[in-house]
Amino acid sequence: MKYKNYDIEDFITDEYFLKWVLDPDPMTNMFWENWLADYPNKKEEVDKAKRLVMLMDYDEDKLSTQDFDAMWRNIIENRRDTVQEIKLQGKPKKLRYYSVAAVFLGLFIGSIGLYLTGAFSLSEKSPFDHTPQITLQLQDGTVKVLDDAASNVVTKANGNVVVRQEQNVLHYEDIDEDSKLLEYNELNVPYGKKFELLLSDGTHVFLNSGSKLRYPVNFLKNMPRDVYLDGEAYFAVHKDKARPFTVMTHDMNTRVHGTEFNVSSYKNENNTSTVLIEGSVDVTMVNGDKAGEHIMIQPGQRAVYENDVIEVAEVNVQKYVSWKDGKLYFVDDPFNVMVKELERHFNVEIDNRYEALNHKKFTGTFGNESLDQILQICQEHTSFNYTMADNKITITEKE
Repeated sequence: MKYKNYDIEDFITDEYFLKWVLDPDPMTNMFWENWLADYPNKKEEVDKAKRLVMLMDYDEDKLSTQDFDAMWRNIIENRRDTVQEIKLQGKPKKLRYYSVAAVFLGLFIGSIGLYLTGAFSLSEKSPFDHTPQITLQLQDGTVKVLDDAASNVVTKANGNVVVRQEQNVLHYEDIDEDSKLLEYNELNVPYGKKFELLLSDGTHVFLNSGSKLRYPVNFLKNMPRDVYLDGEAYFAVHKDKARPFTVMTHDMNTRVHGTEFNVSSYKNENNTSTVLIEGSVDVTMVNGDKAGEHIMIQPGQRAVYENDVIEVAEVNVQKYVSWKDGKLYFVDDPFNVMVKELERHFNVEIDNRYEALNHKKFTGTFGNESLDQILQICQEHTSFNYTMADNKITITEKE
């Protein structure tokens, strides 16, 4: 992401940064909140850049709405254009992404001097008051809030260490003991966040936004390794022939000995799927007339449970696993499917009141783009209007 190499001057001449500071909305707040969580070392520079920008808008000399609009138009009219080609529905389109012209720096010169000499004082007001929280529930019901930018140890009430946290990864230790009692933890990752954990057997789990995983703190000897998923996760399972590893969901179970695969089972989407990257797995229906019946799938295949049937098909694996690398990958996806991904990724509610748009299909890969930018790209494909308010997007047909 380009912002990781920015200095203060770069930030105060960046259009999207200025939009966040001078005219924020839920989308810009969310983008910068998530970015700062990924790059906490840039917080000091970002805070200083914010103060410099805010000097243009401080209470004792507040810009009028008319003056602000005129200034903003001047910024946009003097922007530098960067053209990126995006493929939508098989047709390339030229889409513009804009940066603020360096001439805008002149607006800050007088204010910077006053700021550095302490002439102005600005109140500290965090834009991150509504940050969704990652939580870990322990066996005794205690709930710990996890800061994915921090490193720490999670302990029980008696002070015993449960797990070691290194920023966005939990590390469980393999305890060599003959305990016959399974102790479970439950990791809850809200919309807009992702998290990882290394289970005590060495299995690496990537947990997607809006997901919960319930799992043993330590797997017992000669006992199956069972975990319980509500949401989506990517598993790189440590091989252990004596102890099969099973991902339990409300509709379909996926059983392996050692392999890499993705399971998606959001209860609000009415389907459960397993995509196999390498190795082999079998899937089993939990309910219905064929409950308990095993179906083997091969690498590059996807098994989907829907309407009491499991169907297996060859798929583009990248489409289903790119989320763990922070990417959104759409291939001929109807807009209503795309909306669900966007809601989870950006922690927003999207109310689409343009019914015909739901059936339009989109193809594109997004990495660092904001939700606002993604919606603008979609508008290049099919025209529509949208508004943003209180963390909610409302989409309507363009008249």
